[in-house]
Amino acid sequence: MIVLILTVFATAWQSIFVFGQGHEIHVHADDEKKPGTPLNRESVGEAASFTLIVLPDTQGYADVRHKETQKHWPGIGDQRSCFLTQTKWIKKTKEKLNIVMAVHVGDITQTEHVEEWQIADTAFKTIDHHVPYVLCSGNHDMGYSTTNRKTSQSRNSHFSSYFPPSRFTANPLYDPLFGREKEQHFLEKGKIENYYVFLRAGGMNFLILTLEFKPRDETLAWANRVVAKHPDHRTIVVTHSYLTSRKGQRSAGDDYSVIGNPGESIWEEFVSRHENIFLVLSGHAMENLLTSKGRNGTRVHQVQADYWYWDIPEIKAGSAYLRIMTFRPDGDVIDVQTYSPVLDKFLTRPQSQFSLDYLMHGKRK
Repeated sequence: MIVLILTVFATAWQSIFVFGQGHEIHVHADDEKKPGTPLNRESVGEAASFTLIVLPDTQGYADVRHKETQKHWPGIGDQRSCFLTQTKWIKKTKEKLNIVMAVHVGDITQTEHVEEWQIADTAFKTIDHHVPYVLCSGNHDMGYSTTNRKTSQSRNSHFSSYFPPSRFTANPLYDPLFGREKEQHFLEKGKIENYYVFLRAGGMNFLILTLEFKPRDETLAWANRVVAKHPDHRTIVVTHSYLTSRKGQRSAGDDYSVIGNPGESIWEEFVSRHENIFLVLSGHAMENLLTSKGRNGTRVHQVQADYWYWDIPEIKAGSAYLRIMTFRPDGDVIDVQTYSPVLDKFLTRPQSQFSLDYLMHGKRK
Protein backbone atom coordinates (compact mmCIF):
# COMPACT_ATOMS: atom_id res chain seq x y z
CA MET A 1 0.00 0.00 0.00
CA ILE A 2 1.10 3.53 -0.55
CA VAL A 3 1.65 5.96 2.30
CA LEU A 4 0.99 9.54 1.37
CA ILE A 5 -0.06 12.69 3.14
CA LEU A 6 -2.67 14.29 0.94
CA THR A 7 -3.23 17.99 0.72
CA VAL A 8 -6.52 19.08 2.24
CA PHE A 9 -8.39 21.29 -0.19
CA ALA A 10 -9.41 24.69 1.10
CA THR A 11 -12.47 25.45 -0.98
CA ALA A 12 -15.88 23.90 -1.31
CA TRP A 13 -15.92 24.28 -5.08
CA GLN A 14 -12.89 23.01 -6.92
CA SER A 15 -11.65 22.92 -10.50
CA ILE A 16 -8.88 20.37 -10.92
CA PHE A 17 -6.88 20.35 -14.15
CA VAL A 18 -5.43 16.91 -14.76
CA PHE A 19 -2.05 17.29 -16.45
CA GLY A 20 -1.51 14.96 -19.35
CA GLN A 21 -5.24 14.33 -19.76
CA GLY A 22 -6.41 17.78 -20.83
CA HIS A 23 -9.75 17.53 -19.07
CA GLU A 24 -11.06 19.78 -16.36
CA ILE A 25 -13.34 18.30 -13.73
CA HIS A 26 -15.57 20.08 -11.29
CA VAL A 27 -16.26 18.56 -7.90
CA HIS A 28 -18.95 20.12 -5.77
CA ALA A 29 -18.72 19.68 -2.02
CA ASP A 30 -22.27 20.27 -0.84
CA ASP A 31 -22.39 22.95 1.85
CA GLU A 32 -25.80 21.68 2.99
CA LYS A 33 -24.24 18.54 4.40
CA LYS A 34 -23.01 18.88 7.95
CA PRO A 35 -21.13 16.25 9.99
CA GLY A 36 -23.47 13.56 11.22
CA THR A 37 -26.45 14.66 9.11
CA PRO A 38 -25.97 13.70 5.43
CA LEU A 39 -27.97 10.48 5.68
CA ASN A 40 -31.03 12.47 6.72
CA ARG A 41 -31.07 14.63 3.60
CA GLU A 42 -34.67 14.64 2.37
CA SER A 43 -33.91 13.51 -1.15
CA VAL A 44 -32.67 10.16 0.17
CA GLY A 45 -36.33 9.25 0.48
CA GLU A 46 -37.18 10.09 -3.13
CA ALA A 47 -38.66 7.09 -4.90
CA ALA A 48 -36.24 7.27 -7.80
CA SER A 49 -33.08 7.69 -5.71
CA PHE A 50 -30.96 4.65 -4.87
CA THR A 51 -27.62 3.91 -3.26
CA LEU A 52 -24.48 1.89 -3.93
CA ILE A 53 -22.22 1.18 -0.96
CA VAL A 54 -18.51 0.89 -1.71
CA LEU A 55 -16.38 -1.10 0.73
CA PRO A 56 -12.73 -0.02 0.42
CA ASP A 57 -9.81 -2.30 1.32
CA THR A 58 -10.78 -4.33 4.41
CA GLN A 59 -7.35 -5.96 4.74
CA GLY A 60 -6.72 -4.42 8.17
CA TYR A 61 -9.89 -5.96 9.59
CA ALA A 62 -8.78 -9.46 8.54
CA ASP A 63 -5.10 -9.03 9.47
CA VAL A 64 -4.49 -12.06 11.70
CA ARG A 65 -1.42 -13.76 10.21
CA HIS A 66 1.36 -11.20 10.75
CA LYS A 67 -0.75 -8.51 12.43
CA GLU A 68 0.81 -5.69 10.44
CA THR A 69 -2.06 -3.49 11.56
CA GLN A 70 -1.03 -3.76 15.18
CA LYS A 71 2.58 -3.00 14.28
CA HIS A 72 1.55 0.25 12.59
CA TRP A 73 -0.87 1.19 15.38
CA PRO A 74 0.30 -0.38 18.68
CA GLY A 75 -2.57 -1.23 20.94
CA ILE A 76 -5.21 -1.16 18.21
CA GLY A 77 -6.13 -4.80 18.78
CA ASP A 78 -8.08 -7.17 16.57
CA GLN A 79 -10.11 -5.22 14.01
CA ARG A 80 -12.42 -7.90 12.61
CA SER A 81 -15.41 -6.30 14.30
CA CYS A 82 -15.04 -3.33 11.90
CA PHE A 83 -15.74 -5.60 8.94
CA LEU A 84 -18.79 -7.12 10.61
CA THR A 85 -20.07 -3.71 11.68
CA GLN A 86 -19.89 -2.49 8.08
CA THR A 87 -22.01 -5.33 6.71
CA LYS A 88 -24.47 -5.17 9.62
CA TRP A 89 -24.88 -1.46 8.96
CA ILE A 90 -25.56 -2.14 5.27
CA LYS A 91 -28.30 -4.60 6.21
CA LYS A 92 -29.78 -2.25 8.80
CA THR A 93 -29.73 0.79 6.50
CA LYS A 94 -30.93 -0.97 3.35
CA GLU A 95 -34.45 0.44 3.37
CA LYS A 96 -33.56 3.91 4.63
CA LEU A 97 -31.04 4.55 1.86
CA ASN A 98 -32.60 2.27 -0.74
CA ILE A 99 -29.32 0.33 -1.02
CA VAL A 100 -29.44 -1.74 -4.19
CA MET A 101 -25.87 -3.03 -4.22
CA ALA A 102 -22.67 -3.23 -2.17
CA VAL A 103 -19.34 -3.22 -4.01
CA HIS A 104 -16.01 -4.33 -2.54
CA VAL A 105 -13.04 -2.85 -4.40
CA GLY A 106 -10.46 -5.47 -3.39
CA ASP A 107 -7.86 -6.30 -0.74
CA ILE A 108 -10.50 -8.23 1.13
CA THR A 109 -7.74 -9.92 3.13
CA GLN A 110 -4.24 -8.99 4.23
CA THR A 111 -2.15 -12.09 3.44
CA GLU A 112 -4.67 -14.42 1.76
CA HIS A 113 -4.70 -16.62 4.87
CA VAL A 114 -7.56 -19.09 5.45
CA GLU A 115 -8.58 -17.44 8.73
CA GLU A 116 -8.68 -14.07 6.98
CA TRP A 117 -11.05 -15.42 4.33
CA GLN A 118 -13.19 -16.87 7.13
CA ILE A 119 -13.52 -13.38 8.61
CA ALA A 120 -14.67 -12.03 5.24
CA ASP A 121 -17.02 -14.97 4.82
CA THR A 122 -18.62 -14.30 8.21
CA ALA A 123 -19.04 -10.60 7.45
CA PHE A 124 -20.71 -11.12 4.09
CA LYS A 125 -23.01 -13.82 5.38
CA THR A 126 -24.72 -10.93 7.19
CA ILE A 127 -26.06 -9.63 3.88
CA ASP A 128 -26.01 -12.76 1.70
CA HIS A 129 -29.80 -12.88 1.49
CA HIS A 130 -30.54 -9.21 2.07
CA VAL A 131 -28.36 -6.96 -0.10
CA PRO A 132 -26.63 -8.13 -3.30
CA TYR A 133 -22.91 -7.45 -3.52
CA VAL A 134 -20.01 -7.83 -5.93
CA LEU A 135 -16.37 -8.46 -5.05
CA CYS A 136 -13.06 -7.98 -6.81
CA SER A 137 -9.59 -9.29 -6.05
CA GLY A 138 -6.78 -7.11 -4.74
CA ASN A 139 -3.05 -7.65 -4.61
CA HIS A 140 -3.40 -8.86 -1.01
CA ASP A 141 -5.93 -11.52 -2.07
CA MET A 142 -3.57 -13.65 -4.17
CA GLY A 143 -0.22 -15.38 -4.30
CA TYR A 144 1.07 -14.61 -0.81
CA SER A 145 4.62 -15.87 -0.20
CA THR A 146 5.47 -16.85 3.38
CA THR A 147 9.15 -16.81 2.39
CA ASN A 148 9.48 -13.17 1.42
CA ARG A 149 6.15 -11.99 2.90
CA LYS A 150 4.99 -10.47 -0.37
CA THR A 151 1.61 -10.59 -2.05
CA SER A 152 0.72 -11.23 -5.72
CA GLN A 153 3.60 -13.61 -6.34
CA SER A 154 1.06 -15.60 -8.37
CA ARG A 155 -2.68 -15.64 -9.07
CA ASN A 156 -3.29 -18.55 -6.68
CA SER A 157 -5.99 -17.65 -4.18
CA HIS A 158 -8.59 -18.99 -1.76
CA PHE A 159 -10.98 -16.33 -3.07
CA SER A 160 -13.14 -18.70 -5.12
CA SER A 161 -13.16 -21.31 -2.35
CA TYR A 162 -15.00 -18.96 0.00
CA PHE A 163 -16.89 -16.99 -2.64
CA PRO A 164 -17.54 -19.44 -5.48
CA PRO A 165 -19.90 -18.41 -8.29
CA SER A 166 -22.49 -20.82 -6.85
CA ARG A 167 -22.70 -18.69 -3.70
CA PHE A 168 -24.40 -16.10 -5.89
CA THR A 169 -26.01 -18.05 -8.72
CA ALA A 170 -27.78 -20.41 -6.27
CA ASN A 171 -29.07 -17.49 -4.20
CA PRO A 172 -32.57 -16.36 -5.33
CA LEU A 173 -31.68 -12.79 -4.40
CA TYR A 174 -29.38 -12.74 -7.44
CA ASP A 175 -31.82 -14.20 -9.98
CA PRO A 176 -32.60 -10.75 -11.52
CA LEU A 177 -28.86 -9.96 -11.61
CA PHE A 178 -27.86 -13.02 -13.63
CA GLY A 179 -30.92 -13.86 -15.70
CA ARG A 180 -31.12 -17.25 -17.37
CA GLU A 181 -27.52 -17.68 -18.54
CA LYS A 182 -25.92 -17.52 -15.11
CA GLU A 183 -22.73 -19.39 -15.95
CA GLN A 184 -22.03 -17.07 -18.88
CA HIS A 185 -21.42 -14.21 -16.46
CA PHE A 186 -18.08 -15.63 -15.28
CA LEU A 187 -14.90 -15.52 -17.35
CA GLU A 188 -13.59 -18.79 -15.87
CA LYS A 189 -15.74 -21.66 -14.66
CA GLY A 190 -15.77 -21.92 -10.89
CA LYS A 191 -13.80 -18.69 -10.40
CA ILE A 192 -15.05 -15.35 -9.06
CA GLU A 193 -12.20 -13.06 -10.13
CA ASN A 194 -13.93 -11.76 -13.28
CA TYR A 195 -17.69 -11.58 -13.67
CA TYR A 196 -20.63 -9.25 -14.24
CA VAL A 197 -24.17 -8.72 -13.05
CA PHE A 198 -27.17 -6.74 -14.24
CA LEU A 199 -28.99 -4.22 -12.09
CA ARG A 200 -32.29 -2.42 -12.59
CA ALA A 201 -32.53 0.74 -10.48
CA GLY A 202 -34.10 4.19 -10.84
CA GLY A 203 -35.79 3.10 -14.05
CA MET A 204 -32.39 2.37 -15.66
CA ASN A 205 -30.50 -0.75 -16.72
CA PHE A 206 -26.98 -1.15 -15.36
CA LEU A 207 -24.19 -3.63 -15.91
CA ILE A 208 -21.60 -3.96 -13.13
CA LEU A 209 -18.41 -5.72 -14.21
CA THR A 210 -15.62 -6.67 -11.82
CA LEU A 211 -12.04 -7.32 -12.95
CA GLU A 212 -9.14 -9.12 -11.29
CA PHE A 213 -6.10 -7.28 -9.92
CA LYS A 214 -3.96 -6.23 -12.91
CA PRO A 215 -6.32 -7.80 -15.46
CA ARG A 216 -4.60 -9.91 -18.08
CA ASP A 217 -4.91 -9.17 -21.81
CA GLU A 218 -7.39 -12.01 -22.27
CA THR A 219 -9.44 -10.62 -19.38
CA LEU A 220 -9.70 -7.20 -21.02
CA ALA A 221 -10.63 -8.86 -24.34
CA TRP A 222 -13.48 -10.67 -22.54
CA ALA A 223 -14.57 -7.44 -20.81
CA ASN A 224 -14.67 -5.64 -24.17
CA ARG A 225 -16.94 -8.33 -25.58
CA VAL A 226 -19.27 -8.23 -22.60
CA VAL A 227 -19.74 -4.47 -22.61
CA ALA A 228 -20.09 -4.29 -26.40
CA LYS A 229 -22.79 -6.96 -26.23
CA HIS A 230 -24.88 -4.79 -23.88
CA PRO A 231 -24.78 -1.25 -25.32
CA ASP A 232 -28.13 -0.42 -23.69
CA HIS A 233 -26.74 -0.95 -20.18
CA ARG A 234 -25.05 1.84 -18.24
CA THR A 235 -21.81 0.20 -17.14
CA ILE A 236 -19.80 0.40 -13.92
CA VAL A 237 -16.33 -1.18 -13.88
CA VAL A 238 -14.87 -2.38 -10.56
CA THR A 239 -11.16 -3.17 -10.26
CA HIS A 240 -8.70 -2.88 -7.40
CA SER A 241 -5.67 -1.02 -8.75
CA TYR A 242 -6.46 1.71 -11.27
CA LEU A 243 -5.53 5.19 -10.02
CA THR A 244 -2.43 6.05 -8.00
CA SER A 245 -2.21 8.19 -4.86
CA ARG A 246 -1.21 11.21 -6.97
CA LYS A 247 -4.10 13.48 -7.88
CA GLY A 248 -5.85 12.45 -11.09
CA GLN A 249 -3.23 9.91 -12.17
CA ARG A 250 -3.79 6.38 -13.46
CA SER A 251 -1.27 3.68 -12.59
CA ALA A 252 1.33 2.84 -15.23
CA GLY A 253 3.53 0.24 -13.56
CA ASP A 254 4.34 -1.51 -10.28
CA ASP A 255 6.61 -4.06 -8.61
CA TYR A 256 4.10 -6.91 -8.33
CA SER A 257 5.09 -10.25 -9.85
CA VAL A 258 1.80 -11.06 -11.57
CA ILE A 259 1.62 -9.97 -15.18
CA GLY A 260 -1.29 -7.79 -16.19
CA ASN A 261 -2.50 -4.32 -17.12
CA PRO A 262 -2.15 -1.18 -14.98
CA GLY A 263 -4.76 1.55 -14.88
CA GLU A 264 -3.54 3.43 -17.94
CA SER A 265 -3.76 0.28 -20.08
CA ILE A 266 -7.18 -0.59 -18.65
CA TRP A 267 -8.32 2.86 -19.76
CA GLU A 268 -6.78 2.73 -23.23
CA GLU A 269 -7.58 -0.89 -24.06
CA PHE A 270 -11.02 -1.13 -22.46
CA VAL A 271 -12.78 1.67 -20.58
CA SER A 272 -12.26 4.51 -23.08
CA ARG A 273 -13.60 2.42 -25.97
CA HIS A 274 -17.18 2.12 -24.74
CA GLU A 275 -19.79 4.84 -24.77
CA ASN A 276 -21.85 3.12 -22.07
CA ILE A 277 -19.10 2.98 -19.40
CA PHE A 278 -19.59 5.96 -17.08
CA LEU A 279 -17.99 4.94 -13.78
CA VAL A 280 -14.86 3.10 -12.60
CA LEU A 281 -14.54 2.18 -8.90
CA SER A 282 -11.21 1.20 -7.35
CA GLY A 283 -9.24 0.99 -4.11
CA HIS A 284 -5.56 0.27 -3.35
CA ALA A 285 -4.14 3.78 -3.04
CA MET A 286 -5.95 6.39 -0.94
CA GLU A 287 -8.74 8.68 -2.16
CA ASN A 288 -8.52 9.92 -5.73
CA LEU A 289 -10.76 11.18 -8.50
CA LEU A 290 -10.41 11.62 -12.23
CA THR A 291 -13.02 12.46 -14.87
CA SER A 292 -12.00 11.86 -18.47
CA LYS A 293 -13.60 11.71 -21.90
CA GLY A 294 -13.58 8.41 -23.76
CA ARG A 295 -13.14 7.99 -27.50
CA ASN A 296 -16.82 8.66 -28.11
CA GLY A 297 -16.78 11.82 -26.02
CA THR A 298 -18.53 10.19 -23.06
CA ARG A 299 -17.44 11.41 -19.62
CA VAL A 300 -16.18 8.67 -17.30
CA HIS A 301 -15.88 9.28 -13.56
CA GLN A 302 -13.03 7.27 -12.00
CA VAL A 303 -13.42 7.19 -8.23
CA GLN A 304 -10.99 5.63 -5.76
CA ALA A 305 -11.14 5.02 -2.02
CA ASP A 306 -8.79 3.18 0.34
CA TYR A 307 -8.37 4.04 4.02
CA TRP A 308 -5.73 1.51 5.06
CA TYR A 309 -3.29 4.36 5.71
CA TRP A 310 -4.34 7.96 6.11
CA ASP A 311 -3.35 11.42 7.20
CA ILE A 312 -5.55 12.04 10.22
CA PRO A 313 -5.29 10.22 13.56
CA GLU A 314 -8.84 8.84 13.74
CA ILE A 315 -8.37 6.74 10.62
CA LYS A 316 -6.53 3.63 11.74
CA ALA A 317 -6.47 0.58 9.45
CA GLY A 318 -9.45 2.20 7.76
CA SER A 319 -11.59 2.72 10.87
CA ALA A 320 -14.50 1.13 8.96
CA TYR A 321 -14.91 4.08 6.60
CA LEU A 322 -16.96 3.25 3.52
CA ARG A 323 -18.42 5.15 0.59
CA ILE A 324 -22.12 5.98 0.14
CA MET A 325 -22.93 6.75 -3.50
CA THR A 326 -26.50 8.00 -3.88
CA PHE A 327 -27.84 8.23 -7.43
CA ARG A 328 -30.44 10.98 -7.80
CA PRO A 329 -32.05 10.72 -11.26
CA ASP A 330 -34.23 13.78 -10.66
CA GLY A 331 -31.10 15.91 -10.33
CA ASP A 332 -28.78 14.01 -12.66
CA VAL A 333 -26.22 13.76 -9.87
CA ILE A 334 -24.40 11.14 -7.82
CA ASP A 335 -23.75 12.27 -4.24
CA VAL A 336 -20.65 10.68 -2.69
CA GLN A 337 -20.19 10.52 1.09
CA THR A 338 -17.62 8.83 3.32
CA TYR A 339 -18.90 7.38 6.58
CA SER A 340 -17.76 5.07 9.39
CA PRO A 341 -20.51 3.02 11.08
CA VAL A 342 -18.00 2.22 13.84
CA LEU A 343 -17.20 5.84 14.66
CA ASP A 344 -20.60 7.13 13.45
CA LYS A 345 -18.69 9.89 11.72
CA PHE A 346 -18.54 11.41 8.23
CA LEU A 347 -15.45 12.74 6.49
CA THR A 348 -16.75 16.01 5.14
CA ARG A 349 -13.71 17.46 3.43
CA PRO A 350 -13.99 17.95 -0.34
CA GLN A 351 -12.07 14.84 -1.43
CA SER A 352 -14.29 12.70 0.81
CA GLN A 353 -17.68 14.31 0.15
CA PHE A 354 -18.62 15.55 -3.30
CA SER A 355 -21.12 15.26 -6.12
CA LEU A 356 -20.65 13.93 -9.65
CA ASP A 357 -22.74 15.15 -12.56
CA TYR A 358 -24.25 12.23 -14.47
CA LEU A 359 -27.07 12.42 -17.00
CA MET A 360 -29.76 9.91 -16.05
CA HIS A 361 -32.62 11.24 -18.19
CA GLY A 362 -33.34 10.57 -21.81
CA LYS A 363 -30.19 8.87 -23.01
CA ARG A 364 -30.41 5.27 -21.76
CA LYS A 365 -33.30 3.76 -19.89
